[in-house]
Amino acid sequence: AAMKDAADNSDWNFSNKFRLLQAEHLSLNKRHDTFMYDESIESARKSGFIHEQGLACEKAGLYCKDVLNMEKALEYLNQARECYEKWGSDIKVAFIQKELDALKG
Repeated sequence: AAMKDAADNSDWNFSNKFRLLQAEHLSLNKRHDTFMYDESIESARKSGFIHEQGLACEKAGLYCKDVLNMEKALEYLNQARECYEKWGSDIKVAFIQKELDALKG
C-alpha cells in the first residue's frame, strides 16, 4: 500500500517501481503476460531512470526465460544490456551477456 501511495503521489519517481513489483508478484504463478513489465520499462524510460529501465528489462527477460518464451527473453535481455551499457555498469552488462550467451547457445 505504501508503494502504491507513493506512486499515486509522485508518479514520475515511483510508478515504474510499483509496476515492477506488481509484475514480479504476478510472475509467481507464471501465468501472466509481460504487460506490467512493459509498463515499468516505459515509466522508467519516461522518467530517465536508465538503471531501473534496465532492471525491468532484465526481470522481464528472466521471466520470459522461465516460461520458455526464448524469443521474448532475448529481446528483453538485449534491451537490459543496452540500458546497463548506457548506465555504465560493466558488472551488469557481463551478467546479462552470460544470460544471452546461454540462451543463444
